[in-house]
Amino acid sequence: MKPVTYVTNNLLSLSLATALLTGCAAAPKSPDGASNVRQQLTQLQADVQLAVLAPLAIKDAEQAVLLAEQPEKNTALAAHRVVMAERKVSMASTQAQTRQLELQRDALSQKRDDVRLSARTREAASARADASSARSDAEFARSQASDARADASSARLAESAAAGRETAALSAATTARQQAAVSAATTADLRAQIAELNARPTDRGLVVTLGDVLFDTGRANLKNGSSNHLNKLALFLNAYPERTAQIEGHTDDVGSDAANMLLSQRRADTVKAFLVQQGIAASRLDASGKGEAQPLVANVAAEARAQNRRVEVIIANTLE
Repeated sequence: MKPVTYVTNNLLSLSLATALLTGCAAAPKSPDGASNVRQQLTQLQADVQLAVLAPLAIKDAEQAVLLAEQPEKNTALAAHRVVMAERKVSMASTQAQTRQLELQRDALSQKRDDVRLSARTREAASARADASSARSDAEFARSQASDARADASSARLAESAAAGRETAALSAATTARQQAAVSAATTADLRAQIAELNARPTDRGLVVTLGDVLFDTGRANLKNGSSNHLNKLALFLNAYPERTAQIEGHTDDVGSDAANMLLSQRRADTVKAFLVQQGIAASRLDASGKGEAQPLVANVAAEARAQNRRVEVIIANTLE
């Protein structure tokens, strides 16, 4: 009986080793094409000008790429995930590029309107100058009629006075044109900067929304390369030192109320600290955390929660 048992044990050991080797050989690996999709997404995220224009679509693409990178024995399912990830990345890139073109189009439209306004201002100034010149001509004619009844000395004095009035009128017209040009240029510059910030006017002031692309999940430190939009905001606040800003942090409903309130406050404080480093006086900035209390949309899906994870900067004292 012992030899049989010995042989049986050897066969069982050999079968077990074969099964283990077969399992190791068949262990799933990252699907073909997943690394290429990851490279495409990384290139899109590295373009800071495009990344801030479609944060939700990029977030959706990131989730799809993570799913496509997971090892999967079912090759059809793995290929499907890679295709879906490629589509998500392509859609995010297209959305960002479309938004960039829309902003460029709006800027060109605003520039065209400003040029028209400047032309109308020049026309109005020219009309005022013509009217002033006509009045001066009439006064000069009356002065000449009076000079005809006076002696030569009185005529010379009247002519000199008329010339002085004409000079004053021309100077006033020049001043008016210069003031109109300065006002138009200031208004155009303000509008261009507002468009650059992608800000929206509200009853509280200009609201600049900074999406969750600034921070990693659950953290309050700025990501590397995420400060481009904050730099534009700092430039705007430095250009208009009379304006103050309210910085508000918001989260989704994942986690406890206390944790979300603390995280939103820390993120608002981080944005404030960045602006102070750029030369903005701390007295002009107020940072507060709102937690999950003020969502933009209901927290019913990942995309909705991504919209609610944000920092809003409300710029007061805006001009119409």
